[in-house]
Amino acid sequence: MHTLLIGLAISLGAPSLKDGPKPPASPVGEWTVEASVLGGKSDGILETSPIEKIVITADRWIVVRNGQASPGSEMTLDPKQDPPHLDLDPGGKGSGTKAVYKLEGDTLMVAYTINGDRPTKVESPPDSQIRMMTLKRVKK
Repeated sequence: MHTLLIGLAISLGAPSLKDGPKPPASPVGEWTVEASVLGGKSDGILETSPIEKIVITADRWIVVRNGQASPGSEMTLDPKQDPPHLDLDPGGKGSGTKAVYKLEGDTLMVAYTINGDRPTKVESPPDSQIRMMTLKRVKK
């Protein structure tokens, strides 16, 4: 009898074979900017030109300042890369910002270089030209 109950408990708690791997978490949503650093130090952008929020859709990155949304940039995501890639193309001409990102829970970190080369890590080491923004998901 105990063997039957244990077997039943195990089979009910086990994931179904049809349950595939979970899709990667998506950065789509609304975000507040917690920090913006360049070369490991605050870049001052939040003080000189505060960002109210960033809205990420399936294909756009939109910055909102003083209640006014920018037209945004075309955006592509490639979560299969390591680290995942995020590319912004404000003019829609195929040249723009090449970034990497890390999404952990409700925190999104995006790193990119001023000169256009894609960073290899989501970080902004001291004295580098890598800018990194730390964003927090807006709770609905």
